[in-house]
Amino acid sequence: MVVRNYPRGASPYVHQAVHHLLKLLKLDPTANYPPLYAASNGTVDDSPAIVKALTDCANGGLVQFPMGTNYFVQNPVVAVNLSGIRIEQFGNLHLPKDIAYVQHIVNSTEQTWAAAITWFILNGNNIEWVGTKNVTSGWIESYGQAWWDANNSTGLLARPHLFQMNAKNVTITDYKARKPIAWNMRISGDNYTIKDTFIDASTTGGFPFNTDGFDVAYVTFFLGSIRLCRISADPVYITSATNVLIDGFTIFNGDDAVAIQSGAANVTVRNGMASGPGCHGMSIGSLGQNQGLYNKVTNITFTDITMVNALYGARFKSWVGGQGLAENVTWSNIRMSNVSQPIYLTSSYINQGSAQTQIQAGAVSGRPNNSTVITKNFRWENISGTINSNNPGDGSCVTNPCWYNQGLPTLDGTQAITVQCGSDTACQGHQFKNIQLLPFNSKPATTICLNATAALNPKLGFACTNGTYLPAY
Repeated sequence: MVVRNYPRGASPYVHQAVHHLLKLLKLDPTANYPPLYAASNGTVDDSPAIVKALTDCANGGLVQFPMGTNYFVQNPVVAVNLSGIRIEQFGNLHLPKDIAYVQHIVNSTEQTWAAAITWFILNGNNIEWVGTKNVTSGWIESYGQAWWDANNSTGLLARPHLFQMNAKNVTITDYKARKPIAWNMRISGDNYTIKDTFIDASTTGGFPFNTDGFDVAYVTFFLGSIRLCRISADPVYITSATNVLIDGFTIFNGDDAVAIQSGAANVTVRNGMASGPGCHGMSIGSLGQNQGLYNKVTNITFTDITMVNALYGARFKSWVGGQGLAENVTWSNIRMSNVSQPIYLTSSYINQGSAQTQIQAGAVSGRPNNSTVITKNFRWENISGTINSNNPGDGSCVTNPCWYNQGLPTLDGTQAITVQCGSDTACQGHQFKNIQLLPFNSKPATTICLNATAALNPKLGFACTNGTYLPAY
């Protein structure tokens, strides 16, 4: 690992110029921490060296993992108070293969999704994370396949999140993750540009439960200095992510490719492809599990995206009895290929997983149906492709009815649009335009539509019925 400490806030071009000048003066600021991975056959921990590099370069420095090198990140790494740092991950970072060891570190059998330990946490301002387009190097290797093969019906307990940022003014380019154990990247803060991401949670065996690609908003981070492995500081929960651009991605996974959660605003997701029989597509939510909290999401755009062999395409999900508002959301120019539920809005979401998979505290069953999350000004336009009518679903069900069929009548694999509003006032100002979706079995496309009233949705764009899809031209 190459470490260079430069003036705080300097650009990469200033880094290069200063480095060249210092070399001429024989004052080279480079410090080298060679990886121990190869020499030890992947048994000696490189985490202390990574912590030291991030400590030395926290203000205006450069940390580089050179191309073709390998590092064993045996323990979680937390770096806070970063400012003006550039991290070049051209080499490979390997998590432990020992499931029992990782579970001991995470120790989260009683914890929720939000509280589980994350293997890499970065916190600060003006952070650059730069990968490489070379597909033979620059990966975070998590060895999730062994976890998936050992799955119970909903995924093993004590699984870590992989990568988390709470920061302002962030660029992440060419980030690549292979076989993440579960949730991949969580972000909160302000002003993110994330480009050209590759997340591979494709499976050759067990189901890759909860392998979210991006979770936007609702992040846990820890105060204090840079820490290794055990984190003694109290967690702080940040529930906002604003001005986020996710541009260019390839995701194979078994859950939300992108999940926009409470506190997200001004988010654009574009130019991507997501796939997998358990892929849940471009999602808002889930919102409203904790019935005592008001959730809000606003100004979200998904555009120019291809969904292949997925469970969902364009999706909104909130819990029965939740509170909140999701408004100004657009899904446009979405191409669907063999997707079971291309367009899906539900206010009756449930999660068949354990408490560890829940975003917020709150009852899973027996919930009073005394409120609902309001959805306002949603647009679905220019959405085309094919519906998986031959073998709909994703094979993850352990309940009857299946969790993703909960509360829905007459499902037969031909549904182009499902709109399940929590009340006759829950859906307002929604519009559908140029929806061209065809079941693989060549039967007419159908809709399920509950409580999307004409008075509150005068430009809905189709007949709100449970039956054949009838667009209103």
